[in-house]
Order: sequence, then C-alpha cells, then structure tokens
Amino acid sequence: MSLQNFQATVLSANLAVALQKNLVYAGVANTSYEGQLKNLGDKVKVVQVSGVSVGTYVRDQAITAPLLDDAATELVADQGVTWAFSAEDVDAVQRKPEILSATVNEASYKVRDVVDQYLAAMYAQSGLTSYATGTTPWDVTSLNVQDVFVAAQEAMARVPLQGRFMIIPEWFHGKMLLANLPILTDNMDLYLNGRIGRYSGFDLALSENVSASNTTTWDQTRIIAGIRGQSFAVAAAINKTEQYRVQGKFQDAVQGLYIYGAKMMRPDMTLTIYADKTAEA
Repeated sequence: MSLQNFQATVLSANLAVALQKNLVYAGVANTSYEGQLKNLGDKVKVVQVSGVSVGTYVRDQAITAPLLDDAATELVADQGVTWAFSAEDVDAVQRKPEILSATVNEASYKVRDVVDQYLAAMYAQSGLTSYATGTTPWDVTSLNVQDVFVAAQEAMARVPLQGRFMIIPEWFHGKMLLANLPILTDNMDLYLNGRIGRYSGFDLALSENVSASNTTTWDQTRIIAGIRGQSFAVAAAINKTEQYRVQGKFQDAVQGLYIYGAKMMRPDMTLTIYADKTAEA
C-alpha cells in the first residue's frame, strides 16, 4: 500500500514554510510564542512590560528604579482550520516536487485566507480611529488619499515611528497610484508577505482580506495600521497531519489541522481607518 511510505513531516514542513510566506496580518505580528502550542485550546502566557519611568536629573539626588509591572495575559489557541486532499497515490505526490509544491501552495493559500480574515476582523479592538469627520468614513479618491495618511500620522502622534505598518486593499493602493504618491520599494522585499513598499512612514502590505461592510463596493473599509511585532500577538501550529485510505476508492487521502490564536496586545498603538471606495470625479 502506498501509505506505508507516507511522510507526514514532509508535508508539514513544506506547509509551515509556505504559510510563513503567505500570512499578511500575522506577518506583522509577534509570533514568538508559536513553539509552545500543541493542541487546540492550549494557552500561552504573553508577558508585557507596563513602561519605563523617566524624570529630570538632579545632581547628587538618587535615581529611583521602579519595579517593572509584569502585565501578563493569556493567548488562547481556540481557532482551527482543516485541510485535506486525496490522490491515487500519495507517495507519488511526495516523490514529485512540482506536484507536492502545488498542493502545499494551494493548502497554504486557503488556510492563510481563513487566518487572515480572523485577524482582519480584530479592527474593532484598536484603540485609535480615523474618520473624515465624526464617525463619517473617508470618501477616498486620488485627490484626498494623501490626506488619509496625514490624518493617520496625526492619530498616531504618540505612537513610535519605528516599525509602523498599514495593511490596505488593492483599491486603496490604486488610489495611491492614481495620485502618483511616491511609494518607496525594495525589490528584494517586493510582495513578500504582501509588502508593496513604504509611504508616509508606514510599511504597506496588500490584502484583500481587509475588513469591510461590503467587499464588492468596499463600503466601510477598515484599514488597520500599527506597530510591527507589538500591535498583535499570534500563536499557531500545525497540530496534526494524518493519512487514510478513501473508502470505496483506490485513493489515499491526507488531512491536517492548523490551530491558532491571536490577541491585540497594544490597542493604544493600533489605528483603524474607516474609508469608502469612491469614484473619481
């Protein structure tokens, strides 16, 4: 039977690499806790530091060092995504790199799509917001897309400059191109984890999973901006990869479980921009 030679580690390792390349939202998150997950429902302790006190120096006066407040919180891997495929001979798939690569890439894309949608929906937890006026979204055109960035900078005035990111949909990127905004690009990083370049102090990444009330007309688009490695924390792992014989067919099948959990760690450093896709005048 072909399943005798099946190597789950081959598929798992290739899928893990592909997922790391494809994740856009998780690509800007703190992922240092991933190795601690084993099963759905596992919890990892995420430790944050409350802050550092600064003061005015006075000669001959002792400097006090306040005890850091260990603000620990739990991140729960309470989400799971399954993937599966069947073939006449799974071993044959593993022996042909091009077939294995195509299979892994498709599984990775579909799993990533689910995970990214989950992370994009966390926009409501951000502590900072940007509207055109009050609670009226920006009517974004090429004529005012730069104003959106200026407003974002103002909203994040007390947020560190280093590591800023913004995840935008393609239509918003299109408005930037129409406005001839000078996006700085590094050809080595182009389209890695969706990255398209840098503008106005933000590393820009493209994702069609940006949350919106209507992803056809892109009303109430919710664009998230924050600090890489601080706004989000994500823990994920390939929990299981199993093989079985398809009953009643001369086919082998492989199924897997990918578990993950996420938390917005710094709402005070994370901004949601509310915008509507608007026709050019």
